[in-house]
Amino acid sequence: MTRILLCLSHSIEESQQLQLLHELGYQVASIGGYIDPAHPHDPKRPPLPQVPMVPAVKDAVDALGTDDNLGAAQAHIPDAILDWLDDDGIIIYHHYLDRLYGQWDRIRAWRDASSGRRIIWRSVGQSVTNNEQQAAPFRRQGLERVAYSPKEANIPGYSGHDALIRFWVDPAEYTGWTGDTQIVINITQHLAQRHPYTNYEFWRDATKGLSAMALGPGSEAVGGSGELSYDDMHTALRMARAYLYTGTQPASYTLGLIEAMMTGIPIVSIGPSHHNVFPYGPSLFEGHELASSFSDDPAVAALHLRQLLAEPAVDVSIAIRQRAIDIFGKAAVAAAWKAYLR
Repeated sequence: MTRILLCLSHSIEESQQLQLLHELGYQVASIGGYIDPAHPHDPKRPPLPQVPMVPAVKDAVDALGTDDNLGAAQAHIPDAILDWLDDDGIIIYHHYLDRLYGQWDRIRAWRDASSGRRIIWRSVGQSVTNNEQQAAPFRRQGLERVAYSPKEANIPGYSGHDALIRFWVDPAEYTGWTGDTQIVINITQHLAQRHPYTNYEFWRDATKGLSAMALGPGSEAVGGSGELSYDDMHTALRMARAYLYTGTQPASYTLGLIEAMMTGIPIVSIGPSHHNVFPYGPSLFEGHELASSFSDDPAVAALHLRQLLAEPAVDVSIAIRQRAIDIFGKAAVAAAWKAYLR
């Protein structure tokens, strides 16, 4: 059985990757927040008791005795973990690539000692030109790259990819939209505090005078709910009449957008012209292409929202959910990973 080590910096995708790769038949371990899948460090997503903890991996990390054992383990994968990976092991890193590059010669030597070993960079919307330029020499030395959006190719100096595989959401888990609550929502971590990277002013202007609430950590600062439990987040997505997506930069789109789409809540997106804090402009943004509708003008977005608030837009809900299933559905993404890793 092929063994996979996840060195991921995004707890939600870490949870997804553990679950998916386990279901695909791999023996998978993480040196991130899900090092013990049944007891994750981050409450944003549920525990994964169905994914076995790998004692050899956890013991090697615990033995480091540093202030941050997980960070230390990602920056210098313990020999015992490399031994556990065996002759066909796969290592997957996220965007804190200095942790990989700082040990590259060692890890490349490990990879080159067996034809079955692989090292993969899984980009998740955090890359910019500096990252691409830094990655280029390692890409030439066989660092694989799985992109998450076709828009990443528009980053100046793009170092290329070996596969394009989207994030995934389970249609059986995110479903049941009713739109019973006549309100516009948005779920973003620190929507106001991270402006302009979250385009908070667009949210403020487009929802002025409407029944609206920002949800998620930090939202209480602007009259929102604050952080929600996983179940409460599901309930909010099912009940709210509409969703206003403002994006985050430099990401082409976020998991929050996908989860809203899969639930079936009608979505109005900010237009691409607002994706300009980074110098790449609208060429990197994909969220408006995925949503139900979009506008560069908050006043026009407000009109779209008023129409959606008037009554549950069932046809719009059906269409946006089907789009999510086609692009981000678990079955499609699982098939893509299976084909790439075989």
